[in-house]
Amino acid sequence: MKLPRDWLKELELLVWRFAHLGIGPDLAGMTVCELAGLYAYLARLAATGR
Repeated sequence: MKLPRDWLKELELLVWRFAHLGIGPDLAGMTVCELAGLYAYLARLAATGR
């Protein structure tokens, strides 16, 4: 999966959208690879409309 240029901004919006998952507090301790994986997961969740 190729990440969009502003994927970190999109990740922030996705984390807000899925705040009920409780991911927000953990973002600061994640590596770039983990953040990219989280972005991919949340983007798929958003695409399915959940």
